[in-house]
Amino acid sequence: MQDSNVNSPLLSVIIPMYNCAPVIVRCLDSIDYPDCEIIVVNDGSIDNGAEVVEQYVATHPHVRLINKPNGGVSSARNLGIQEAIGKYISFIDADDYIVSGGLERIVNLAEEHNADVVKFKNRSVQDSSEVDKSSVSDIPMNIEITTGDGVLNRHDISDYIVWDGIYRRTVIIENNILFKTDLCLREDDTFMGMLYCHANVVIATDLPLYRYVSASNYSSTHNQSVEKQRRLIISGLKAAQHRGHYVQEHKPEVMRLERLKYMRWVCTVRNAISAQLTLKEYKALLNEFRKENIYPLDYAWIKVAGWDYAFKPYMKRVLQTFMINNPLLVWLPAKWYYSKRK
Repeated sequence: MQDSNVNSPLLSVIIPMYNCAPVIVRCLDSIDYPDCEIIVVNDGSIDNGAEVVEQYVATHPHVRLINKPNGGVSSARNLGIQEAIGKYISFIDADDYIVSGGLERIVNLAEEHNADVVKFKNRSVQDSSEVDKSSVSDIPMNIEITTGDGVLNRHDISDYIVWDGIYRRTVIIENNILFKTDLCLREDDTFMGMLYCHANVVIATDLPLYRYVSASNYSSTHNQSVEKQRRLIISGLKAAQHRGHYVQEHKPEVMRLERLKYMRWVCTVRNAISAQLTLKEYKALLNEFRKENIYPLDYAWIKVAGWDYAFKPYMKRVLQTFMINNPLLVWLPAKWYYSKRK
């Protein structure tokens, strides 16, 4: 890990890269904030991306290239965290980019309010040679100031995306917050959940700074085949368990909501797999869940003390969990239901 000092930049931008040679310069050129370092972590690319970045580094001394064997986006981000020296950390995927004028406003906002997390908005754009050259330096910006507990006590999926925000590095380092390398997808959920457990000041803005490039062939994290959709279900359940256990240990007062978020994955499993698989295929997938220690689903996640939870929705979630843990109770009704809709 690099030592920080008085000359350290305010911001470290970490870019995990895997086979993104055609688009990495677009990403690098979009980062126009002057007081930052950029760390590109080449995660074992087999294209010429490393050479492209090396040429870029030659004329941009604030950019660093770190090469490592392929280990996935989580391990690449973790290495970037260890190497970063900025006061704040931000993550950008190599095939995405940001628009001009926004990072400085976000960093200034963090400094003004002594924030641990500042979130901004993202927009999806089509993968093409054209780049959105708009600027957000002068557009109005609304802000909401809350706490980490405040975020954990609501459910907004955008709160758990890692690449649309900046984060105080000392909060990450001092609490040993890293990405779970056993998660192939949804790794953001656990990282952000852990971070909110230790964040005192969280700011949400409506500044549309990040450009998420859809339909990209180069993405470290976006490209989803049918197989990845299946892996998403498994990884999502594991992420919910990782995050839930961490929140239970550090913020037990918000565990009821974490249980509700976990139960959303009960519904995801029920809806996503039962209608498309044969019973044999469904049972095979459940066996994969067992190997990952995420099945059968744990009833402890929906148990609550006292009378602080309404009886009807509580029993509904008990029934959902029971159905998931008994494959025929899910598969047969779902097959009947979807056959009627065809």
